[in-house]
Amino acid sequence: MPAPSAFPTGTKRHQALPEAVRRLGLDALLDVLDYLPDTVVFVKDAQGRYLYANRTLLERLGRPSVAGLRADEVFPASLGAAYTQQDTAVLGGRTLTEHLELHLYPGGAAGWCLTTKRTLIEAQAPVGLLGLSRDLHLPRSHASARGLAAATARIEAEYAAPPTVPELARSAGLSVSTFERQIRRVYGLTPTQLLTRTRIGAATALLAQTGLSVAQIAVECGYFDHSAFTRAFKGAVGLTPSGYRAFIRGEG
Repeated sequence: MPAPSAFPTGTKRHQALPEAVRRLGLDALLDVLDYLPDTVVFVKDAQGRYLYANRTLLERLGRPSVAGLRADEVFPASLGAAYTQQDTAVLGGRTLTEHLELHLYPGGAAGWCLTTKRTLIEAQAPVGLLGLSRDLHLPRSHASARGLAAATARIEAEYAAPPTVPELARSAGLSVSTFERQIRRVYGLTPTQLLTRTRIGAATALLAQTGLSVAQIAVECGYFDHSAFTRAFKGAVGLTPSGYRAFIRGEG
């Protein structure tokens, strides 16, 4: 599928989308998604080249257009390679739904989001993908329920030796199902995702602000298996811990 050299200017930047995408009715939908201030939306072809990027993504990238470019031509090479790897998995049949990840942008901007990607199919073959990353706005204060606040405080204080979800539910005085439902309502995350965000968030701070080794940081964040820490970190950030440290220091 040939990629357009550039999108038309104005609000109809997706006019160059392939007919396969148009027939799916996405052209009207993309008009609406262009105005979401806290959600990144994009469409790529089967080779991972951008066909559409909404205003939010373009503003965060500081670019007027990314049409026809691959992720490694838009993001630093290490990050672009990670995003391309994820796209390839989705195009190969993997379903990605509300995957918790830390997005990093040129210029140092960063933010946690939940990413969902779906393959676009024509004639039983993948012709591209649609992706959506929703910013994660965690509340500054805990939920009004005292029990829920106690449980989330445990996550923040004990992430290095993380309590289990049933233990957190008992701290909140709730059943596991009720606890999971309330955490999702307040934080937009499952308890496990909230714990992962806390542990990986602590790791990114230690990587940025200290000279501790990656192995030391893994232990500080409750990962006593170095490979498990690397897998969890890369799954959330798109880079290995060492790669992230090099990235924020401008070395990668």
